[in-house]
Amino acid sequence: MKLRKVSPGKIKIPDVRIKGVFDEETKQLLAESMNGMGQIAPIICCEIDGELVLVDGENRLETASRAHWPVIDVAVIDGDMSDVLTRNLFLDHIRGKHTPGQMLKVIETLWKDYRMDSEAIAKKTGLKRDYIEQFQLLSVLTPMVRAALDEDRIKLGHAVALAKIKDPVQQEVVFQQLTLYRWGVAELRDFISQVLAAMGPADQPPLPIVERGPLVAKCFYCGEVLPIAQISNPNTCAGCASVLLQSIATARAQIQAEIEAEKAKNAEKSGQSST
Repeated sequence: MKLRKVSPGKIKIPDVRIKGVFDEETKQLLAESMNGMGQIAPIICCEIDGELVLVDGENRLETASRAHWPVIDVAVIDGDMSDVLTRNLFLDHIRGKHTPGQMLKVIETLWKDYRMDSEAIAKKTGLKRDYIEQFQLLSVLTPMVRAALDEDRIKLGHAVALAKIKDPVQQEVVFQQLTLYRWGVAELRDFISQVLAAMGPADQPPLPIVERGPLVAKCFYCGEVLPIAQISNPNTCAGCASVLLQSIATARAQIQAEIEAEKAKNAEKSGQSST
C-alpha cells in the first residue's frame, strides 16, 4: 500500500459499485468534520493502467470535491477491476449502508463480466456462498422490479420470491399486486406458490423485457407517466385488480413485440436496399 496526495478530479469512480447511503444531515456532518478536522482516513484506490480507480470512500471524495480541496489523501493498493469491485463489495457491505439493488449490480457484474462464480466471489469478499447465489438468482428480475429493489421499495426477500416467476409479464403483475396490498415476504411467497401452480408449464418462451425509464407519477394499471391531474384512485377488489393487471400487462407486451417485429422488418428492408 502506498500513500499519495491526489487531486479529487483525477480519481475515477466506477459506474457499478456500492456506495454508503447518507441522508442530508449525515452529509452535512461529514462536511463539517472534514472541514474542521481534515481527512482522518484516506480513501482507497487501485491503480489500473496508470489511472486511479476508487475502491472505498466515495462520500469523502465527493465532500472534498464540493469543498474544492486541491488534493485528497489516497491509499493506493494493487489490483485489477475485479479487485476494485470485490473489495468495494466487502468494505461497504460490512457497514450495512446500501440497498440490495446495489449489491445485485456488483455481484452480477463480477459474475457475468468478470466470469467469477459464487465460490470465487465468496473467497474474495468473505460473504457466504449461498448469500451470493441468492443475488445471482435475481438476474431474471424485470427492470421495473429491479428499480424497486434498487430504491429500497421492496425487501430482498420480496425480490427472491418474485424471481421464481420467470415470465416477465406475470412477474410485473404480481409485483404490482405486492405494491397495492403491501404484503410481507411470507404472504408474497404464499401467493406466488398459488400463481405458479395455476400457471403450469409455459407454452412459449417469455417475451423480451422492455427497458423503462425512471417512473415518477404513473398509472397503477398501465404504468404510463401522467400529470397528477390525470391520476385517479378507484376502489378495486383483489379479483378485479388481478384481471385488469393481467390484461393490461399482456396487451402491453404484445404491442411491444409487434413494435420490435416491425423494427426488425424495417432493418431487413434497409439492409436489402443498401446492397
